[in-house]
Amino acid sequence: MILTIRGRLTFWYMLAFAAALTLVLGVFALEMKRQFDGDLRRALRTEEAWITDLFDEEFLPLLTAEAADYDTLAAELLEELDERYGMKHEFVILAVARSAGPVVFSGGLKNAEALLPVDFLERRAGNYDVLLNAHRYRVRVFHRAWGRVAAGLENETIFEIAKEAGKLLIWIIPLGVLLAVAGGWLLARLAMRPVLAAARAAESISVVNLHARLPAYAGKDEFGALVSTLNHMIARLEADVTRLQQFTQDAAHELRTPLTILRGDLELAYQDEKTSEETRGLLQKTLDRVIALGQITDNLMLLTRSDSGDYPIDKKLFRFDFVVQEIFEDIKILAEARGLAALVHECSAVEFWGDEPLIRRVLMNLCDNALKYTRSGNLELRLHRSERAVEVLVSDTGIGIPAEDLPNIFDRFYRVDKSRASATGGSGLGLAICKWIVEAHGGEIAITSEVGVGTTVRVSLPLTATAKIL
Repeated sequence: MILTIRGRLTFWYMLAFAAALTLVLGVFALEMKRQFDGDLRRALRTEEAWITDLFDEEFLPLLTAEAADYDTLAAELLEELDERYGMKHEFVILAVARSAGPVVFSGGLKNAEALLPVDFLERRAGNYDVLLNAHRYRVRVFHRAWGRVAAGLENETIFEIAKEAGKLLIWIIPLGVLLAVAGGWLLARLAMRPVLAAARAAESISVVNLHARLPAYAGKDEFGALVSTLNHMIARLEADVTRLQQFTQDAAHELRTPLTILRGDLELAYQDEKTSEETRGLLQKTLDRVIALGQITDNLMLLTRSDSGDYPIDKKLFRFDFVVQEIFEDIKILAEARGLAALVHECSAVEFWGDEPLIRRVLMNLCDNALKYTRSGNLELRLHRSERAVEVLVSDTGIGIPAEDLPNIFDRFYRVDKSRASATGGSGLGLAICKWIVEAHGGEIAITSEVGVGTTVRVSLPLTATAKIL
């Protein structure tokens, strides 16, 4: 799946947010662990110092005391240990080295010496994490000349915090990701809004409205530079196209006068009784070519003026079906002269709001093309109206158009078969003119064709509130 830029920005924002959240939480967790570990180490060192001072100052005689004194000192030591550790989640175990063998004293957690591994006090000095009665303890082992000691502090707090934090994270992380996605999408939308506006504006710019520009962008960033560059490029294109249109229009205008004069001279020479039949045949061919050149010139003038938006479209209310019937009568004569049948299958009565001469020109061009490329069979006209549109279909049983040529069929000067088009007098401008006229009326034109079967041209024109369906 290919993500849009907005989607990619949202994804990367979410990914960055999730990475930052994970990093922050990870650093926070490590810092908490470090602080708790530091607190435990300091607390255990405090216990180590207290026990050492207590024994060195008050209970060293235990090492050599006899029965009565030993019992008194032992009881006092147990009382001291119970007073310090009895009400806390702590414990201490002292293995006092007497000549008869080590004697164990403990305070705090009951049976702590039994819960610890057998050789725990024999371990080298240091801190150890152990599990006693389903509780975690940090135990410090240290050695003195008078014996070995294990002092333990409960280490459950950090795990309880981690457990509670885990419960919170079950909600915080999805919520954070959801907020990141929403925030990322919103930021991406805001960031891409000028891009979309520029894209819509660029989509609407064509040869007809090259005066339009991309919307101004106030930012001084890279997109602002791009918009400025594109607007300057469109301005240059507008200037070049305007010059080209002006040149084409001037050239066509300059050609019309000499072609008109030449046509008149040829017609006079053709009508001269002194002209021989051979010369008259040559004059007829030349006159046909001059007439064709005049039509091309007129078509170029029309297309150039349509590109610049200068061609006046004079819309009025007229009977569309009458125009179709009139064109059919003319085409029928031409078709019968070529051995073809011209038919009208449907001709709905409808009044249409549009430029009648231009609509007539569309229909004539389409019918003329159908006649040119149909050797046998028939040509059919159909005028169908609905509540919202009027549709004209021109069908023939001609040679057809190859599928690879259909996408370019409305391009100017495009001809499917150059040699055949030359033989039939085609210039490649007729369908381009038809397309412009139809689109100028808000309609659509489409062609379907199959080689060796025939071609159908469909023209759909919207009905306005002014038009009437009779």
